[in-house]
Amino acid sequence: MSATPTTTQEWYLAGVIFGWEAPQCTAQAPAPLDDQTLSSYFQGVQDGGVARLDFEDQKAAEADNPPPVSYPTIGPIPGGSVSLDDYVKDNRELLEGLFHQHMPHVDLPEYEPWYPPMGGMTQQPVP
Repeated sequence: MSATPTTTQEWYLAGVIFGWEAPQCTAQAPAPLDDQTLSSYFQGVQDGGVARLDFEDQKAAEADNPPPVSYPTIGPIPGGSVSLDDYVKDNRELLEGLFHQHMPHVDLPEYEPWYPPMGGMTQQPVP
């Protein structure tokens, strides 16, 4: 927020932001406000702090028990993930059909091997 809040909703939002950034601090009145706006600001501070603490608790729980992932990992396979070798093998098999090409089977006369004539030589059996 770049400008000073003017409405009750803007002061509530300012309180939520303050509560999120400092969830366990004691809020003081940021400016001389009427009772309704001040209570809205303090409610925002409380809601922002509770939301931040809940978020951090959820993040810590996920760090202790990470969900299975579908992207490859290197090293031990955590929680049902795909190993890197299997992932690379599967991708190579999928891409093989797309990129597999043979050289064209065209016989061009200029590419046929040329041998010099063997004139005057007779075929004799090799002893």
